[in-house]
Amino acid sequence: MSSTNPTGSTRFKVSSVISEPPALSAPLLDVEKNERIPLHKKEETLALYEDEYNTQGQKIGQMLRSLSLYNAVLPNAEDEPEAAKSSKKAAQMGTIMGVYLPCLQNIFGVLFFIRLTWIVGTAGIVQAFFVVLVCCSVTFLTSISLSAIATNGVVPAGGPYYMISRNLGPELGGAVGILFYLGTTIAASMYITGAVEIFLLYLYPQGRIFDDMYHNFRVYGTVLLILLGCIVLAGVRVVNKFALPAVLVVVVCIFCTFIGTFLKFNGSDNISYCMVGSRPVDLVTFSQEHGYTPNCTADGLKPLFCPENVTASLDGCDPYYRKMTRFPNFNPTKANKHAIRLEPAITGISSGEFFNNLWPKHVREGEVLSQERKAKAFRSATKGYYIYSDAATSFMILIGVFFPSATGIMAGSNRSGNLRDASKSIPLGTLGAQISTTIVYLGGVLVFGSSVSEMFIRDKFGQSAMGRLIISELAIPHRFAILIGCFLSTVGAGMQSLTGAPRLLQAIASDDVIPFLKIFQWTDRRGEPVAAIFLTLLICECGILIAVIENITALITQFFLMCYLGVNAACALQSLLKAPGWRPSFRYFHWSLSMVGAFLCIAVMFISAWHFAFIAIFIGAAVYKYIEYAGAEKEWGDGLKGLALSTARFALLNIDTSPHTKNWRPQLLIVCPPEALTGDPGASEEPSQDERIAEGLFHFVSQLKAGKGLTLVAHCLEGDFTRNAAVAQEQSKKLSQIIKRHKIRGFCDVVVAENYNQGLSCLIQTSGLGGLRHNTVMVVWPEEWNKDHSLDVTHKFVNTLRNVASAKCAILVPKNVHKFPPSVAKLSGYLDVWWIVHDGGLLMLLPFLLKQNRVWRNTKLRLFTISHVDDNNVQLKKDLEKFLYHLRIDAEVFVIDMHDSDISDYTYERTLKMEERFKLLKEMHLNERAANSDIQYKVDEVVRERKMSRINEDEASKAQLQLPKTIEEERESCNHEPKVRFSEEENEVIPPKTSENNERPPGVMGYSGIGHFNIRKMHAAVKINELMRQKSQDAALVIVNLPGPSEVADDTSDTYCMSRGAMCFVRGNKYLGRVNWMAPDARISKE
Repeated sequence: MSSTNPTGSTRFKVSSVISEPPALSAPLLDVEKNERIPLHKKEETLALYEDEYNTQGQKIGQMLRSLSLYNAVLPNAEDEPEAAKSSKKAAQMGTIMGVYLPCLQNIFGVLFFIRLTWIVGTAGIVQAFFVVLVCCSVTFLTSISLSAIATNGVVPAGGPYYMISRNLGPELGGAVGILFYLGTTIAASMYITGAVEIFLLYLYPQGRIFDDMYHNFRVYGTVLLILLGCIVLAGVRVVNKFALPAVLVVVVCIFCTFIGTFLKFNGSDNISYCMVGSRPVDLVTFSQEHGYTPNCTADGLKPLFCPENVTASLDGCDPYYRKMTRFPNFNPTKANKHAIRLEPAITGISSGEFFNNLWPKHVREGEVLSQERKAKAFRSATKGYYIYSDAATSFMILIGVFFPSATGIMAGSNRSGNLRDASKSIPLGTLGAQISTTIVYLGGVLVFGSSVSEMFIRDKFGQSAMGRLIISELAIPHRFAILIGCFLSTVGAGMQSLTGAPRLLQAIASDDVIPFLKIFQWTDRRGEPVAAIFLTLLICECGILIAVIENITALITQFFLMCYLGVNAACALQSLLKAPGWRPSFRYFHWSLSMVGAFLCIAVMFISAWHFAFIAIFIGAAVYKYIEYAGAEKEWGDGLKGLALSTARFALLNIDTSPHTKNWRPQLLIVCPPEALTGDPGASEEPSQDERIAEGLFHFVSQLKAGKGLTLVAHCLEGDFTRNAAVAQEQSKKLSQIIKRHKIRGFCDVVVAENYNQGLSCLIQTSGLGGLRHNTVMVVWPEEWNKDHSLDVTHKFVNTLRNVASAKCAILVPKNVHKFPPSVAKLSGYLDVWWIVHDGGLLMLLPFLLKQNRVWRNTKLRLFTISHVDDNNVQLKKDLEKFLYHLRIDAEVFVIDMHDSDISDYTYERTLKMEERFKLLKEMHLNERAANSDIQYKVDEVVRERKMSRINEDEASKAQLQLPKTIEEERESCNHEPKVRFSEEENEVIPPKTSENNERPPGVMGYSGIGHFNIRKMHAAVKINELMRQKSQDAALVIVNLPGPSEVADDTSDTYCMSRGAMCFVRGNKYLGRVNWMAPDARISKE
């Protein structure tokens, strides 16, 4: 109950307390379930676009929610902590912790501590400065390209592999990704080997097991790898606990090194090294073999250069040592300096050692380190414990040795999935780390070259000073603190490499571009790629077995350079293409910088170690071809597809629409028969006739690939496009599968039209683009030519030929396509060419292209030609043989006589068949609809009109055929003629008997004019067919000229091609000109 206090405000107090809640009169509402039920009917505010929302579009809120960037419903109080916790886990690192510090740790690594001073001493300050500058320039330009790519959209987990593959395609992306994985894995072996070197040479020299130090590196490296592998298998959370301390150790060690260098400005007497003349002495090896350290005097070093029972004259000693003992003041340029002496290793910046270390002092393998550049000595010519070069050096070799010190710029992009804002953090952190390390490296070259003695800085392992590391001697406060810090930071860098490499392999395997890597895409319940980790450890062990850091770094250099080359190429390509999707928020880049970076990568690859460069290129090419052959097809909108599109556009704009005859080649438009899309060749063991026709056609097309021209496979679908668009798309996909199965490099298209002839006419007119258009059309000869229901097929076929002729294209008409050999066959018969008309040269080009294919390669070419009355057969054959000789065609020539003879009864009857049908139909007084129902009538009517337009003037007087314009007019003219009757058997139309029919003499046709013209064509067709049956009966393929469309429409052409074997009719076009595929001098000279 409530009460009012003196101030006037209302307060509440507890009136009673009960242990159980009171019973409710109404049931509880399920708020979570019912709160989303609308209280009134929801109305669409934008009804204008309601259909688009329901069919093909999305609301803006739905689209953003699908991208996981927007939530339209506010979370309740219970979900807020969980959402905040998951958000924190997903993106919790900023620029410093997520990118800058990891890049610093990976870039500095181990080579800064154990090899930079040796590079300065060997190459000199000038060359060492350029070595560092070249390597850092590559990584700086690559960082710019990386920043541009990283800011062009969201970068998910996968880092550099994702960026390269999505910009260069799955093939190049997968190849570069594998190389980057190998580089990261072998970099771990470099870090482990470097850590073991620090441990055995500088921290605990007594731990060596074998006399050969490299064997010790292998054993200890394997043990350290096992320990690091166990930590990596424990999970990424355990590894990340070592990350920050390792980074801090690296930064502290480098800072202490530079501070110590300036504190020892005037040098230090804490460390000295032993010299004999101009050569440093290897005290470490002697002490390990004999158990004590000799004094750096003439007597103390005698055991190092003389046998045990040497005389006072030192006759058996090393000649150079003996010489130095006789001339104490060997080097007169240095006052108060003895030939055998101790010299300070740290001389300080003020000593002027800068000028002594200014120029290069490269050596060959096995050469003695010496200040004397003229008189060089090698291991085989000396006796004693001098320091020898373990490898040849040069400017190019040192670039390969140092380059891994500049790598590591990808460390931030490897963590792109854990960054709060990858597009902002990757550019800032990567460029900041790269510039910082470059300044440190270049400053180190100048400082180390100015502070360390000339000969000691050339001593790679500090053997003349009892195994002292130069960096640890320069730094403060104590050398062991720096050595321990270098060891721990190197181990941490190796651990990070072993952690990042398996996840890179998992990203490649998850993309499914390399099938045999599928096993490495699986993870355990903690999300750790266990299988990828074990493979990484195995590859890392192979790198540890190399043991020599210089060889390991040379190999790593190639792998990283291939990756950097991919990044620069991707950025340059996208910038040059200027694709609409290329909109990076990082503006400080230009395609020219990326191109320079790419060229630098290639140059450094071959400058540093050309043999390793070829190995890396071979691995990348092998992976590329494997992905291209067996990898999954991915459409990532990569830059190479854009480059191909731009190149194609440029080429099409510059191709002449009328190419020169020397460049002419058959550009095929294949009119696909409907049978190819209705059957399924693999559905049954015995394919149908239609399926065999379709298969034979595509086999024939695939065997013409030697033309290297355009191939378009098209089909026309009758109907309405709005209703049949989906069907057309499905048939287009089926056509693509068919041409892919037959290995035809071409394109396919399906057009929908209300009328088949109109659709095909549209295809013939509009197929192709610019100068890349078809000039040859292939149409299959209809199999139902003589059947009663073949009117539609015949009409379509004839109209197709006329459309092709109107488009000024050549025509190829294969007949008996189901008898064409498959692409796996190898024929050895004859390939016969019947050359009757020269219409451009395509008839002779076709067998040449076929013989380039393995199916027809072993066939023999035979050329048949028919002589005319005024031809000299002997001379014609001789000219043809000479013509073929100039064309470099091996063929047997046959010249055949075909003299005029009496017209046979078969020819007469076959020609009269069509003419009588016209007359009978007219005598029947049929109306227009009934006349049109006669199939052959329609075909013959088309032929008649075509024939009348082709009769020349000489035969015009003979070919006068008085035909009425309509059937009604014919009805009036036939009123007084006898009626026709129908036979009761088979509904045969029996014409009335007339004197004209009864009194026709043999060989004379009742119809003068057009009948006489048809008889002569039929006679020629029959004679040629008889000759072809006799001469080409055993031929695998017969190629012959195709008559004009008018002759094709009637029975003349059918008689012309009554062969049961494979045939191909060819008709050129005079507008194409002569096909100049032959030699320019292929002319026949009349003798």
